Amino acid sequence: MVRHHDWMKVTRYATAPDYWEVVGPLFEADPVRHTVALTALYGLMVVGPEDDSLLLAIHQDERLVGATFQIEPWPLSVSALPVETHNTLIDYLLDHNLRPMFVRGPRDVADPFIDLWRERAGLVITSRRPDRLYRLGELMAPDTPGRFRLATETDTPLLGRWWDEFSAEVLPGFTGPPGEEQMRRQVAADRRIGIWLDEQDTPVSLASGSAPLCGMSRIGPVYTPKEHRGRGYASAVTAAVAQVTLDRGARDVLLFADLDNPVSNSIYQRIGFRPVFDAVESLFGERHTLQA
Repeated sequence: MVRHHDWMKVTRYATAPDYWEVVGPLFEADPVRHTVALTALYGLMVVGPEDDSLLLAIHQDERLVGATFQIEPWPLSVSALPVETHNTLIDYLLDHNLRPMFVRGPRDVADPFIDLWRERAGLVITSRRPDRLYRLGELMAPDTPGRFRLATETDTPLLGRWWDEFSAEVLPGFTGPPGEEQMRRQVAADRRIGIWLDEQDTPVSLASGSAPLCGMSRIGPVYTPKEHRGRGYASAVTAAVAQVTLDRGARDVLLFADLDNPVSNSIYQRIGFRPVFDAVESLFGERHTLQA
C-alpha cells in the first residue's frame, strides 16, 4: 500500500524479508545507532510473528530517506526517522487509523516525534523514560565471588520467572508473551543467556547477549532479583556475557541503562562501558474530554 505526501511517499510492507531488502542497508550503515532495529528485525525474520507488525519505509523520488517499524508489543522504532519525515509519517498513520502508543529511539529524533505525535494525534504522554546507550571500551571484569555459566533448557522456568519480574519492575504495562516464551524466543534468535551463581551455586543474576550483527551485539536484559542485589552480581554477569559476545566476534558490545537508575549507570561504567547517546521511550494514552 502506497500513499503520496507531497514530495515523499510512505510504503507499508507485508513481510519482514521484503522490508529488509529495502531498509536493511540503511540500518546496517550504522549498527550502533540502529542496534534495536537490527536485533528486532533479525528476531522477526527468524522467530516471527509478522501478523501485527507495522513495517514502513519513506522514499523521496525513489530514494529511501527513512524507515520505522513496530513489532507488537514493542515500541515504534524511530532511530532511522529523520525529523523532516515526521509530518509525512504522521499523515500516513492518521490517514490509515494507525495509533502507535509506544515510541522509542535516540533523543535527536524521538523527542521531536513524540511531541509532534502527541499534538497531532490528540494523545497524552503517560510516561517518558530516558535511557543511555553505552559501548564497551576495555572490559574490566570485577572480582565477584561465585561463577558464570551459560543457561540451558532446564533453566527456562527460572529465567521465565525472572523475566516476568523484570517486566513488572522495568516495563510497566508490558503485555507481551509470558517469560518462559520470551526466553525461548531469545534462544531461537541465537542469543546467549548467562547466569551468575553465588558461592553456594545458587543462580542470582542473568544477562542476555544478542548474536553479533554487522559487528554489533547488545546486552539486555540484565536482571538480579531484589534479594540478591548489592553484591556485584549484575556487574559480574554483564562482564561475563560481554566476554561471550566478544568471543563470538562482536566489535561493538552495547547496552542500554535507565538514566533514572544511577546504580546501573555507575556499575556499567566501572566494567568498561562508555556513553554513546541518549534515547527515550514514551508511552501514550488517549486524551479525555477534561484534558482537551
